[in-house]
Amino acid sequence: MKYNLIKFKAFFAVSCLLIMVTSCVKERDGFTDLSQTSDLVILNGAGTSNFKAANILVNTSSADTIKKTVMAVLASNNSNNTSVTVTIAVDNASIAAYNAANGTNFQAFPANAFKLVSNTITIKGGLEHTGATTLWVFQDKLDPVISYMLPIKITDGGGKALSSNQNIIYYNVIGNPIAGDYELYASRWLAADSTGGAGSADFYEEDEGVYSFSAASPTQIQVDGAFGETIIIDFTNTNGVLSNFKVSNPAGTAAALGVPSWGPPVFEAADPIHGYYKIFQQYKNASGLTRTVVYQYIKL
Repeated sequence: MKYNLIKFKAFFAVSCLLIMVTSCVKERDGFTDLSQTSDLVILNGAGTSNFKAANILVNTSSADTIKKTVMAVLASNNSNNTSVTVTIAVDNASIAAYNAANGTNFQAFPANAFKLVSNTITIKGGLEHTGATTLWVFQDKLDPVISYMLPIKITDGGGKALSSNQNIIYYNVIGNPIAGDYELYASRWLAADSTGGAGSADFYEEDEGVYSFSAASPTQIQVDGAFGETIIIDFTNTNGVLSNFKVSNPAGTAAALGVPSWGPPVFEAADPIHGYYKIFQQYKNASGLTRTVVYQYIKL
């Protein structure tokens, strides 16, 4: 299914480019003149308009490698094309230009945090209009506080023309001042409150292990809860002073967990200076009984 989706996106990109090409075609003496059109090579998902789609959500405590498909697309009105070799490379010079234009502060990826499997992409001739290579991202080599950019650019179109705005994929990782690894301690009460302490808890301050605050934006993180639910933390950053902390769950969390209701969660403590967050919430189980959950995330 994922492969088919990639192929569909590539077909859509080719179709759009062909529309762009044929819009320049001239009608003359009752026939279509294609002699003034040029073949184009682009990178699928390139351009600043695709910046958000090129975001990579990382978990810096994970040693798993993230793999991204880098796809080159040939737009041509000639189905008899021969093979085309497109050359790509990391273009860190694009980072300064992007930062200047957008008021951002992205830094280049560390050299040990990625691998471009091949610097060339071969687009076979004939009806084949796409070719691909793979980008590996080693997420445990990144600092979760820092925003990174990895611009992948076409440096040689293999004799084909390049578009004006679809030559660079702006792969990016958003940094966040509270992102990073936390120890989660979870408690649950078979009641509508948590006043009984450990003596009345179903389980109390149970060590669930390491959980990562992953940056969804510079002022929002996402982290898992002990029941597999997603917890969203939003805050305001005023010149480095963090305030106005809010916590929520995505819509549909109750249904995903198979219970009649879940939350909403509220903060009992949000202390970015010491890296401590305590979240209280209640839910109803399948029998309609209220249960209380308390999470404590402590920065490692």
